[in-house]
Amino acid sequence: MIPFYLKQILFVLLILSSSEQAVSQEWNYARLNVMYGSSIPFNFSTMDKIKKGVEINPGTRFGISLADSARVGHVLQGFVLNFRTFNNQNVIKGDSYSIPLNRIRVKAENATGLESGTSYGYLDLSSNWMPLFSFTNLTWHDLNWANAQLNISFECGKPTISGGNGNLLGEEPDYYNVEIEFELVPTGLGF
Repeated sequence: MIPFYLKQILFVLLILSSSEQAVSQEWNYARLNVMYGSSIPFNFSTMDKIKKGVEINPGTRFGISLADSARVGHVLQGFVLNFRTFNNQNVIKGDSYSIPLNRIRVKAENATGLESGTSYGYLDLSSNWMPLFSFTNLTWHDLNWANAQLNISFECGKPTISGGNGNLLGEEPDYYNVEIEFELVPTGLGF
């Protein structure tokens, strides 16, 4: 007959040995941290801003965390940062009016630690996923949000002569609102 306290110890050891295996499973890890700038207001308070547009550079800063588990068949080599309108919104909605999505353009650039990455420059806001920034490092080292950061810049109403998609002259005055969604996609073998 096994004493009751030995049964309890044996039960605890069985639980610990089985949970150790579950806890020790390694997975690749990807996280996008918003450092600042979660809401970006464009304020067209003067005629000059309506004619020339508004650029907010930087408007948001993201910290990127990526860790490779070195698990066979899943080799992390980098990431792509994509963006689009939230819920595939197809216009920038106002209280009474709307304007086309391409009035807002978005750009991602290295702030720190991602010098070898590729910025695609200013891209039109779209309801479809678009790549904004990519990073590849074949001699992989894990990224930490504190020293791997991107600046996200926004522009709205910039004239075509200045490289934009047109100013806002002739648009109805309103309070327009659009949500932008960002997606961090790990890249490499097995992804």
